[in-house]
Amino acid sequence: MSVAKTKNGYLVQTYYTKKDGTRGRLSKRVKRYSDVARVKAELEEMAKKYSDYTLTFDDLIKEYIDWLKNNRRLTTSQNAGKKLKNHVLPYFRHVKVRDLDYVHVQRWKERINSLVSDKTSKPLTLVYKRNLYTAFHGLMSFALKAYGIENNALQRAGNFIADPNAKPEEKKLHYWTAEKFTKFTSAMMEIIDEDTKRDASAYDLMENQGILVFYHILFYGGLRRGEANALQIKDFHDGEHPYLSITKSVSMKNKIDGKYLVTNPKNTQSVRNVPIPRHLAELLRDHIDNMKLCYEKEFQNDFFLCGGRQPIPDTTADLLKEEAEKRAGLPHIRVHDLRHSYASLLINKGTDISVISRLMGHGSTDITYKIYSHFYPETNYTAIEGIDDLMGESETKDKKPKKKEEEMEL
Repeated sequence: MSVAKTKNGYLVQTYYTKKDGTRGRLSKRVKRYSDVARVKAELEEMAKKYSDYTLTFDDLIKEYIDWLKNNRRLTTSQNAGKKLKNHVLPYFRHVKVRDLDYVHVQRWKERINSLVSDKTSKPLTLVYKRNLYTAFHGLMSFALKAYGIENNALQRAGNFIADPNAKPEEKKLHYWTAEKFTKFTSAMMEIIDEDTKRDASAYDLMENQGILVFYHILFYGGLRRGEANALQIKDFHDGEHPYLSITKSVSMKNKIDGKYLVTNPKNTQSVRNVPIPRHLAELLRDHIDNMKLCYEKEFQNDFFLCGGRQPIPDTTADLLKEEAEKRAGLPHIRVHDLRHSYASLLINKGTDISVISRLMGHGSTDITYKIYSHFYPETNYTAIEGIDDLMGESETKDKKPKKKEEEMEL
């Protein structure tokens, strides 16, 4: 350990021995001498970790998950932690992180390729397998930052690739037209009317109406499910140009003190104001008036717009949706597909893709076009028609009769 005075403060350095016997150096600059002792202790602790060759994946994953909880959104940390625990830890639990090699990774990839999904009884999708690789890669990046372990075996083995002999899967987004959505909501209102006749409690009826509002918001606002669940009454801005303020999301899989966890939206672009059609604004006004009657003195503007005191549980909303789908004779689609339906409505109206990207809270227009490019097939034909027009103009010019030389001389 050494301390050297510099022009702008002090340079604290320490050395450690790497696995190959060479020396490594750790250093940090501080402005005040009073910080030197603290930095010395930090570097000594880091040096011990960097020269530790016994760290196993079992210990590393535990520490990484704790780091994720403190530095990433809860849903992000949970998803990554689940993938590592279920698909990385069983194969590498007692392997030392420094000893991971190319053969280890290749065998792991072969095993992952042979797995079958519990939900679908089909092989894991390429997207899911690549997400596993990404989680594993994040773990190894953490090992480098926290312990100085430089191991590129995972990177050398590379990510999962598509089977070159497999038939390409047709990428198709499922969505409803406005006509189909009207059939769906009509069936849902029939179900709610039947519950009313059965003398259901006021709170049950309010919950059903909230679910109806919830699906309207998804279809005519393009929100993600967590964003719609997180909306509070104060997020609805009424007026000549009504809109919804999207500033948060709800993780329905997590509760703290009996309350669902409210988090930040997916990305910074997801914080946005979404204009809504007038008929949706009218539906929201009626729903809020009914909530005031139902809750009376308990009513607050902090209530969740769809659920009241708490967001509507996913299972409750899904059950009513599936029942309405069957009654309307509609094909089943996922809740997230209503977001795709919103995009298709905008595209069919000729909305610029940059506006669609902004309204949907995408990180960039590249993401929007990647998802919805197949909604723009006419652009291919338009391009070819443009070439035809150019060729037509060119041919017309070529076919114009040339003046005779005598006439030109005159």
